[in-house]
Amino acid sequence: MPGCDQRVDVLRGCQQVDIRILRNAGLYALQREQFGAPIASYQLVQEKLATMLSDLTSMQLMCTRMAQLQERDELTAPMASLIKMTTSRKALAMCREARDMMAGNGMLLENHVARHLTDMEVVSTYEGTDSMQALIVGRDITGISAFTRKQSSR
Repeated sequence: MPGCDQRVDVLRGCQQVDIRILRNAGLYALQREQFGAPIASYQLVQEKLATMLSDLTSMQLMCTRMAQLQERDELTAPMASLIKMTTSRKALAMCREARDMMAGNGMLLENHVARHLTDMEVVSTYEGTDSMQALIVGRDITGISAFTRKQSSR
């Protein structure tokens, strides 16, 4: 399906960034000490890392399924839009969580979080923003285009 190939490539790039974000955040949490212990030993940090892993895993599963559908030529534009919308939101959330966990150090270039956050902002915009992807999915759900407010022929 035209247009889907670019979204697939964009999503693969998201996964690579998010793997690095999770790895960097985990290493930082093990090395950074606060109140005499690594911040990785605190419940809130462990919850953030667990959520990041959960988001990454769900993104990987969605992208794997998308690749399977694409191989069988069954991937539709609304499916690709739904996956792009979901994964780009999760990718941004992961970067923001890592930045939050690292506090001011998350903004330092040596920790790569700020750079990855900027990259994910670009990915979120490339091939249509989340809002545009949502409108494509909404049109598929309702049969009404919010772009033109005309009923689509399903």
